[in-house]
Amino acid sequence: MARTPLEDIAEDLKDPEYAKLFGAEDAKSEFAIALCRARDRAGVTQKELADRLGVSQAYIAKLSAGDANPTLGAVGRMMAALGFSLRMDVEPLLSYEVAPEHARKGELAIADGGKSKGARYSVTKRKGSR
Repeated sequence: MARTPLEDIAEDLKDPEYAKLFGAEDAKSEFAIALCRARDRAGVTQKELADRLGVSQAYIAKLSAGDANPTLGAVGRMMAALGFSLRMDVEPLLSYEVAPEHARKGELAIADGGKSKGARYSVTKRKGSR
C-alpha cells in the first residue's frame, strides 16, 4: 500500500540530518509568515521596513519568502521596528495535517503563499497550532 505524504515525511524525519534541515527550513518559513503578518498589521511596505532598518528591500523580500536566515537579534530589531515583539513556542516537529480540500486528492497542501513553484506537497499547520 502506498504511503501518504505525511507518512513519507515522518519516515524521512527519522534521519537526524534530515530532521535538522527540516527544522531549519520550518523555522525560516514560520518567521517569514510572522514578518509578513507584522508588516501587514503595521501597514508597512517592504521598502519602508528596509529604510527603518537600514537594509535593502531585496533583503526584506528574501526574509518574507523564507529565503534568509536572520539572527535572533535581527528578528527582534525587525519586530520592534514594526511595533511588535515575537513570541515563540515549541511543538512536535511533525505537527501537520492534510488540508481537507487536498485530502480527497491524496495531497498535502503547503501554506507557503504560493512560492512552492510546482512542489507536489505543502503543509498547513494543525488547528490550534501556532
